[in-house]
This record gives sequence, structure tokens and C-alpha cells, in this order.
Amino acid sequence: MYTLKITTEPLGNRQLLLTIQVDEERTQQAMRQVARRIAKEVRIPGFRKGKAPYDRIVQRYGEDTLRKEAADMLVQDVYREALEEEGIESYAAGVLDEVILNPLTFEFIVPLHPTVDLGDYRSFRLTYPRVEPRREEIRLALERMRQENAVLEPVERPAALHDVAVIDLVGRTDKGEVFFKDDNVHVLLDARNSYLAPGFAEAIVGMEVGEERTLVLTLPDDFPREDLRGEEAEFTVTLVELYERILPDLDDDLARTVGNFDSLAELRQHVEQQLRQAARERADREYTEQVLEAIIRRARIEYPPVMLEQELDEVVKEIEQAVKREERLSLDDYLRIRGRTMEELREELKPQAEVRLKRALVLSEVIRLEGLEVSEEEIGAHIEKIGALWKGQADEVRSSLNSDKGRQAVRSHLLAQKAVQRLVAIAKGDMEEAGSSKQEAEK
Repeated sequence: MYTLKITTEPLGNRQLLLTIQVDEERTQQAMRQVARRIAKEVRIPGFRKGKAPYDRIVQRYGEDTLRKEAADMLVQDVYREALEEEGIESYAAGVLDEVILNPLTFEFIVPLHPTVDLGDYRSFRLTYPRVEPRREEIRLALERMRQENAVLEPVERPAALHDVAVIDLVGRTDKGEVFFKDDNVHVLLDARNSYLAPGFAEAIVGMEVGEERTLVLTLPDDFPREDLRGEEAEFTVTLVELYERILPDLDDDLARTVGNFDSLAELRQHVEQQLRQAARERADREYTEQVLEAIIRRARIEYPPVMLEQELDEVVKEIEQAVKREERLSLDDYLRIRGRTMEELREELKPQAEVRLKRALVLSEVIRLEGLEVSEEEIGAHIEKIGALWKGQADEVRSSLNSDKGRQAVRSHLLAQKAVQRLVAIAKGDMEEAGSSKQEAEK
């Protein structure tokens, strides 16, 4: 029985340097197997195929050549044996970092499974914010309803702010290229409305119906055409129609107009309830995010680099699918048009992938420590819920989600949800109260 001389050295980041020296007798045996194969495949002068002696093969091809091929023959078996002998549980396949031919020695970088230490996460508390809509929010919501129900009255006077102007418009670059042309465009003359370019609305103020005016304005930095951003442009504007916006009074009539309300007081109460609900949902999202960020920040998380690369692959794949769906382009074409490389994209997305990976690892540890489970009934109910959202494609979606892979994805999703809910309950102190109630019941 041949023995392996094995040494290990932790490298940090959940990686291990595994050095394996192969017994010389085993190496020589492998080299002789290589020589026999060569003798059968290659005609050696003075010998029939398969009859050339070992020494003649070594003389013709060199010992290093035989050692290299013997190394290729042994490497996988030797690596597997070393893992078993040392009891090493690798996260993924090790990377062969170096080969020394004499004595035959392999050096592998072995990625290990991640570790997550959440510390005393059950002692973490975070005060939930008080949620009440402010009077100003209610006032602004009612004012928006007035604005949305304004009546447009045609007027014969110079245009003023807050009017609605109907214009014919042609936009040209400083070289005379027409980059925009449209007729009967409705524009609200509001100083905050930077239609096409900042200052556009104010520049129309004072025009009369039938008048033509030329405007020179600077296009904004977020203009759709990248080559025109920050450039000066000339706009030829003809005022076709002009309307004054007549706002309704804030009264019972407005309440009846905007919905099934008998009075302004009833409408105000409805608005307040909606704002409170929206504020609560927003507070829930923000609170949940704060809890997760705090738990992740307090945790000690280590993972091998290959794990981050795998998560990065998933993020890039999602970007690729989005580009194909929204831009009708391959990711390679999309990047080429924007003068970027895949390496630059991956580097840009790396922080996002790292956040996702840490979150997934923390939630997996919460699931393990809290003993969270998902029943087959819960999985089935979730699949039905998702399928119902797709209406015409419901059967196709249900079929996909009911596959082994689909059900596993649903299980993982629901477990992650439960882990988040458990952390939120802990942060609020609800788990402590639940524990106290249980203890009282047991007494």
C-alpha cells in the first residue's frame, strides 16, 4: 500500500494549501505504465510496437516527460485520497497550483465551506419607528387631487406660469441636425417642469397664440441621447393653443368627484388611512433592511473566493437576461455599444454580489439555528398564488414551479422569508414575549 506525505496550511478566506508528495515507488509504477502506452502507440527504431524496453523509452523521451504524464495520470486519484485521509470537506474542486516532478508533489488550493458566527443575535433589539402621517402630507395629497381635477379653460392672453400650452416644436443641434420634432405637444408651464431642457417652460411665458419663438437652451446631463448631453440646442416653438388651469375648491363637491365620498371630511379620513398604510409598509421595509444590515454587520462571515465568483456569475446572468428582455441585445453587444468590458462589469457588480452572498449565508445560518421548516402544503399554496398572477400562463408557471428544481427554489424562498421574519420578531422583542407566554402556559 502506497502512502502519501500530506501537509496542510490555512491560507485565510476559507482556503487551504494542500501539499501532497507521492511515494516514489508509485510514481515509478505510473511512469512505467506511461512508457508501455508510448511503446504501443509509437514505433521506436529497432523494436516492434509495444516491445521497446523502459530504459529505451526514457532515453528517447526523457524522464521529465514520463514524470509529467505520470503526474497527469495520478493527480485526480491522489487529490481524492488526500481529502479522504485528512477528512477535508471541500466546498468545490481544488485548484492545482503547482506540480513538482521529483519527488512528485502536488500543491492544491482547496476552497472550504463558509463559516458564519452570528454571535448573540437573539439579544439584538431595534426600536420600531412610530408611524403617523403628518398634516403636511395630508394637505399635499388633497392638493394633488385638486391639481388632477383642474378644468382647462382656453384663454386669449400671453402665456403665464401654471398655464397649459399646446405647441409645435422642432429641436436642432448647434450643427442644424433635427433631433426632435412633434406637433400639438401639451406642456405645463411650471418652473419645476424641465421638459426637454431646464428653463424650457419659463422661456414660453409671454408668448401669444400663433407666435413663433426660437429658444437656445442647454440639454441636461440625463438627456436620452448621450452625445447631446450638456450641449446647446435650438428649439423653434409655435404656440398653437393656451389654457388656464382652474382648480376646484377643496370641498364636498371635490370629494364626490374623486370617489365615493359624501363629504370632504370623509375624503380626508380616507387619505389619512391610505397615507398611514403606505407609511407603515415603507417603515416595515426600512426596519427589516436595518435589522438585516445590523445582524450581518455583527456577524463573522468567511467564505472562499470561488463562492463570491459563483454569486457574481448569477448577478451577471440576471443582468444578461434583463438586457435581452428590455434592450433586445446580447450582453456582449450591449457592453460593446457602451465601450465597456465584461471584466469592468464584473468589477462594478462585485459589491452587489458580496452583499447578496453575505445575506444568503446569514439567513441560512438563522434557518439552521432556529430550526425553521417549510411544509409541502406551504410550497403548494405559494405555487398556486404565483400561478394565479400569470393568468393566461398560469398552467405553464405552475408546471415549472412544481418540478423538483422549481419546488426547491420555492422552498428556499419561503425559508429565507421565514428567517427574515424571525429576525424582525427578535429585534422587536416579540420572540421574548412569545417565549415568556409559552413558559407561563407550561407552568
